[in-house]
Amino acid sequence: MRMRPPTWLPWLGPVLAAGAGAAAGEYWLGGGFWTVLLAALVCGFAPIVAYRVWKRLHHRG
Repeated sequence: MRMRPPTWLPWLGPVLAAGAGAAAGEYWLGGGFWTVLLAALVCGFAPIVAYRVWKRLHHRG
């Protein structure tokens, strides 16, 4: 039996975006604007994309 994707996974995106932006601003490459923005966008959209891929693979089988 395959596990269904959790429904709360896409809602994790904004929390991860805020955390990644704060961490990038504090610790990573001096935290320039573009570095913080890129880190926040990547980490913010990662759970949403992962959920959609997981859901597609779950429904395919």
